[in-house]
Amino acid sequence: KVITVQVAATLFQQKKGLGGRGDMGKIDGMLFPFDTDGRHGIVMRDMEFSIDIVWLNNGTVVDIAAEAPVEPKATEASLKRYYPRIDANAVLELPSGKAGEYGLKIGDTLEHVR
Repeated sequence: KVITVQVAATLFQQKKGLGGRGDMGKIDGMLFPFDTDGRHGIVMRDMEFSIDIVWLNNGTVVDIAAEAPVEPKATEASLKRYYPRIDANAVLELPSGKAGEYGLKIGDTLEHVR
């Protein structure tokens, strides 16, 4: 399966993520590359739709948080933080249910093609 993603390359883009959008629009997901390996947390800040969060380490799926719900009334301090069980160096956000639809599982390898 080939998917088209938007890359959140800067800190500003990573903080904003998909927040404030009504849907994915013309993209299939958003990729968050990180400079270092770590347990990078994801929050549903200003999100208007649920997503699947897929953590990657060098292209290998290391964890998945399926169907993370929106938190419309949450304050910044009360937002639930989603963390992978092990270190990752990228996150792929997909519309809710797509990780399952694509059959993604821990150990799968994703290839980044420009």
